[in-house]
Amino acid sequence: MKLTDFASDNEIETRLKFLVNISYAVYTATSETEDFKVYFERFSNELKMLYDNKINIAQYVPLERQIELYFKQLELGHIMVTIKLNHSVFDDVLCNSSLTIQYEIDQSFLPELIQEIETVIHC
Repeated sequence: MKLTDFASDNEIETRLKFLVNISYAVYTATSETEDFKVYFERFSNELKMLYDNKINIAQYVPLERQIELYFKQLELGHIMVTIKLNHSVFDDVLCNSSLTIQYEIDQSFLPELIQEIETVIHC
């Protein structure tokens, strides 16, 4: 998963717009999404608490649910990551599609991810 092309609207309730690219095996999906900065701050705080073993799940799910990120604490410092990219189109009927990927990482990856999110939040 790669989040790129962040842009901010610099309004009172700052929104961040970004591009999501997910590739796994032969599958690739790209989506443009937008969400309020405060939700990125919440996600960053949840990741910090997950790293400190204060909570079991950190999640980022924007209101429109274009992307869903779940980080679940497993045993021995392992994290189950679930990424779900959703797409909806309405042409006479509502058509939904999604790509869901799960994989396991070591929690030592979290500080780098937290730092990347903090960099985006504070630019």
